[in-house]
Amino acid sequence: MTSPDSEPGYRALIPPGVYFENGVSARFINRAAFYRPGRSARKVRAPILFCICDNDAVAPAETALRYAATAPRGEVKRYPVGHFDIYLGEPFDHAVRDQTEFLVRHLKVT
Repeated sequence: MTSPDSEPGYRALIPPGVYFENGVSARFINRAAFYRPGRSARKVRAPILFCICDNDAVAPAETALRYAATAPRGEVKRYPVGHFDIYLGEPFDHAVRDQTEFLVRHLKVT
């Protein structure tokens, strides 16, 4: 991840005092460039919730919206935040509420 908000974004997710080594295995590079999970959205017959961050510099919203449009039972929720912002504070709470509502509705939880 090379966007300007990537390093500060993921570092904000690490609790104070916790050791974190920023690295991946070398074999990751062989697959990373070809990893496009959205290409399979059209094949998924179960309901899918796409939580899309409008200001995402890592996974651009336009691309995610194109994939979501191909999902037969896809639903989209949009958030006016960046890639990492959805994991903290009010954006996180909002996304979790949306995700919970989606699961309750589709799993018929009472």
